[in-house]
Amino acid sequence: MEKLHAIRLKQQSSAPVLAGHPWVFSNAIISDTSQINEVCLVEIFSQDNAFLGIGMFNPRTSIKVRIISKDKNAVIDKEFFEKRLFELDKRKKEFLPDMTTGYRVCNADSDMLPGLIIDRYEDTFVFQIHTAGMDVFRSDIVSAIKEAFNPSAIVERSDIEARKQEGLLDLPVSVRFGDVTEKIKFKECGITFFADVLKGQKTGFFLDQRDTRRKCGELSKEKNVMNLFSYSGGFGLYSALNGASSVANIDISEQALKIAKENFSENGLNINDGKKWQFICADVFDYLADVPIGAYNLIICDPPAFAKSNDKIEQAKKAYTDINKKCLKILNKGGILITSSCSGRLGLEDFRNVLKIASGKAEKDVRVLDTITAPFDHTERLCFPEGRYLKTFVVEVI
Repeated sequence: MEKLHAIRLKQQSSAPVLAGHPWVFSNAIISDTSQINEVCLVEIFSQDNAFLGIGMFNPRTSIKVRIISKDKNAVIDKEFFEKRLFELDKRKKEFLPDMTTGYRVCNADSDMLPGLIIDRYEDTFVFQIHTAGMDVFRSDIVSAIKEAFNPSAIVERSDIEARKQEGLLDLPVSVRFGDVTEKIKFKECGITFFADVLKGQKTGFFLDQRDTRRKCGELSKEKNVMNLFSYSGGFGLYSALNGASSVANIDISEQALKIAKENFSENGLNINDGKKWQFICADVFDYLADVPIGAYNLIICDPPAFAKSNDKIEQAKKAYTDINKKCLKILNKGGILITSSCSGRLGLEDFRNVLKIASGKAEKDVRVLDTITAPFDHTERLCFPEGRYLKTFVVEVI
């Protein structure tokens, strides 16, 4: 194996790495790294020369090193990825709900494969590469997925803005193995869904909302449900299959609503029953302006991220406050709002404060029934709060 550059950390900077934090920032390094001009693997040592790990070094970013292994003898190659992915998949399968074949195999830095996302839909695997360090290993990753899982297809969805922060271009959607000519069918808690892995958002489906969809189903019996930013109708379908009186799915994308209809039909629901199941193509903010008070008693609000950079946080808080105020105004006493934020730069307590302000502006007294984050397969490390992004409050008007 080629000898790696050695990076030494300040004394106080070793503790987070030992605790499992996967990043090393530039201000934690005491070594002279000025001669490392390209993305490469490095060995990380404490100030007193104790080995800490192997990481991916990027001279262009403030996160200088992303840790990929704590094993001094690790060789980062196809076999390394194959073993790591097989172990991750095996461990996560143990905790999946019954009859679930769509889930996250690899959650990037939180699963110590920095910048690599892999989602599984039955036997189709969809991956994203976010970082320059991982970009070098694309062929090894594809080969590892083939060897570990014998997939029917492998799709790359590195068509993401985040790559530009690493000095990378976003890439066109590519089928790296097999053939994908239609949407992929998979199950979640026994419910059948279609994932549009070539043209859909993220990797084709919002797998990170599984726990919230289950909670939504539990609360839906005999409710009139409004599913805002519905995408392919996941929340609405859980509601419909759990005894909702009616469900209105609202989204600005006709294509997303088409998939929502397919999801409803696949699960035995008559999409032509317009009194029960509605699929409305509209701008959510405009649509809410005309919804009468009391028209719905369960509202799901799962908008796209309003804060994609630090300079957008205050603007995002105002947008979250506005939309949640509008939702709460519609609800009468006993009405329930399930509201999410996927903006990583807006923390859980920040979002709680947004909802407090929104409830005040809506003149509603509200109690919290539940708080929900991403499911376990979207691994969260206690020592790595930067990896958290999704938070949901389930609240009731009292």
